[in-house]
This record gives sequence, structure tokens and C-alpha cells, in this order.
Amino acid sequence: MLDVFVARQPIFDRQDRLVAYELLYRGNPTENRASGVSVSQMATDTLVRTLLSMGMDRVTGGKTAFINVSRDVLLADQFQVLDPTRVVIELLESIACDAETQPACASLVRRGYTLALDDFVYSPAYDPLLRLARIVKLDVLDRPLEELREVMEILAPFRVHCLAERVENAEVHAHCAALGFELFQGYFYARPEILSGREMPMQAANIIRLLNLLRNPDASDPQIEDAFRADMLLSFKLLRIVNSAALGGMGIESIKHAVQLLGRGSLHRWLSLLLVSSLTTSNGVHNELVTMAMQRARFCELIAETQGRRRESGALFMVGLFSLLDALLRKPMAEILGQVDLTAELRDVLLHRSGPHAPTLRLVEAYETARWDDVVVESTALDLPLAEVPELYAQAVEWTLQRNDPLR
Repeated sequence: MLDVFVARQPIFDRQDRLVAYELLYRGNPTENRASGVSVSQMATDTLVRTLLSMGMDRVTGGKTAFINVSRDVLLADQFQVLDPTRVVIELLESIACDAETQPACASLVRRGYTLALDDFVYSPAYDPLLRLARIVKLDVLDRPLEELREVMEILAPFRVHCLAERVENAEVHAHCAALGFELFQGYFYARPEILSGREMPMQAANIIRLLNLLRNPDASDPQIEDAFRADMLLSFKLLRIVNSAALGGMGIESIKHAVQLLGRGSLHRWLSLLLVSSLTTSNGVHNELVTMAMQRARFCELIAETQGRRRESGALFMVGLFSLLDALLRKPMAEILGQVDLTAELRDVLLHRSGPHAPTLRLVEAYETARWDDVVVESTALDLPLAEVPELYAQAVEWTLQRNDPLR
């Protein structure tokens, strides 16, 4: 497991109401500002950590998130993984307005995203972006009031909301409010707060394999689904993405369902983010738990298929795959499932070992732990011939071994 960190700094309105957080990269829990990492890497890592490792709701508490983006991230158009109602795309001051960035920004606005211009210094060359942006952030630290007044007058025709950043004291806040600033951020309110989480390390080879499949127009949906099925961590992150892409509340019932909800374009974008963020490999205990979970998933699926319950096989695969997430993440299952939107049947079996999928999981767990009396009871309850159980288990082991090389 890897420890990951994100800082957040609150943003307030004129009535001192908390309206948003700006999310900031941090490499460790003690540094006050980022260092030693490129701007693009900071932007990518902050997005990945917030979206996939820690969860947007946990980081922002339901408030809007201002997310910094570099030119590379902007042009890669990786924002379809984000719900436009929950984020503001904050363009770093290093992004010039040119023939590439202006159309990219226009496309984001057409899709419902809000743009903010960070550390803005006016130039007529930025007029096209000012016509697209809704928020302009001005660094007010040690700037003369007359200079700020002139900038506010220039911005007035564009009808943008002006945000004063680096507000250090009550006097500066009062002056900015009098000038017409609507949003405020700075040490006068709060210093950035560092949040920590734990990341499940992943293998780059699996991500690259999926990226290649998504680029290939001849790759079938079952091939893409199978690639996810072979990687428990990617499957879990897939569900986190569905939750963050304005698709929550759908009640995900299988990996196939999640893939269909997102579409190939969005999948390719977030997988690219994962690859760029350079997550490292993990330890032996982690690998064994992942292997066991994959084996469990296939075992559950084979039981359903043997009994002619193919419509349930996708759900049962997920049951087995995610049944060890609490051990992997070292968190309560209820906390983990609070970050994804599964059907009620899947939640019941993972949390309480109850519901229609529970007998299959109980049989699989009993067989793994050599509780033979329970194996007899559960196979009888499922009306599954006891003699078939060892063969199904062997098939599950073989299936896992064939897909296991990337985990070792």
C-alpha cells in the first residue's frame, strides 16, 4: 500500500460561506507547498488521488472542487471522468491562449464545465479565454488597490466572477470586497489542509494492455470486459470512476454494466491518467490477496454458469472479486462500499453475507478454508452436486494462474 496526500484550501463567498475547495498536490504530510515535481505531474497526480484513491466526496465534503490543470492535461481532454456539476477546471497561469488551448477550453464549456483562470494577468491575447471563463483568480498579495481597481474595470465587460487569492488579513479582505470581488481564498481564512489516504498500487502492464484494447476498433466489448475481470484493482477503480462521472445512482450490477455506462472514450482517458501517475508495484501479501480474490471471482462465476444462472454470473464474479477489499485496503467494507454505487444485492452479500448471492459466496469461502461440513450444507442449499465442486475450484485456480503473471 502507498500513502498518498492531497491538500485542500477553502474558498468563501462575500457572506463568508464555504463554497469550494482548491485541491493542491502534496508529496508528503509535512510540506507546505509542492516541490521537485513537474506542473503536469502535480496536476495529474492530484486528479488521480482525488478521484480514485481518496474519493471526491471525502476530499471536498460535497463542495465544489477547483482542480488545477496544466497545458498537457487540458489538451489530453481527460475531464470526461469528472462530473461537471462538481468541479471547476482551473487553468494554470502558464497556459497560453493559442490555436490549441482555446478550442480545448471551448469544448469543455460546451460540455458543461466551469473554467477558472488562475493567477490572472491581463493581456488582450487572453480575451478568447475570458469570454469562456466564469471565474478569474487574482493574486492580491501586496498589490496596490489602484492596480486591482484597474484590472477589475478591464474584466467587468466579460462578466466573470472575480476571486481574490492570497488574502492575508481582514484589511485586504475588506478592500477586495469593496472592489467587487465575489470569492475569497487565503491565509486570512485557512492554510491548506493536508488529507491522506492509501493507494492500491497497480501494474502498468495491465493498464497498457487495456489502453491498447480501447484504441483498437476491432476489440470487442467482451475482450475489454475480460481485461478488467483479470485485474481486481482496475475493476474497483472502474466503479469509483462511474461514481465520479455523473453516473452515480445507477446501481452497478457487473463489470460489463460499468464499462457500458462509461464508454470507451472516458475509459481511455482515466486509464491514461492512471498510467501517467506511475503507481508502483506492491508487496507479496498484496499480490496473494489479489490472486485469491480473482480465484474467488472465477469460482463464484463458474458455479452460476454450471447451474444455468448465466444472468447472475457477472454479479457473482464481482462478489468474489470484491469480497477481500477490506483486507486489501485495511478498511471496513462499509466504508469502502460507500465510495461506489453497487446494486442492493451486491451490497448485501459483501456487507452481511445475505441476499440471493450469499449462498454461492459462503460455499466458496467454506471450500477455501476446508470447512467440509459447511461445503456439504451450502452445496446442498444451492442444489449443486458435491462432486462438481472440486472440479470447479480447479478450473478457477487454472484461470487465475493464466492471468497471474502481471501480478508477480
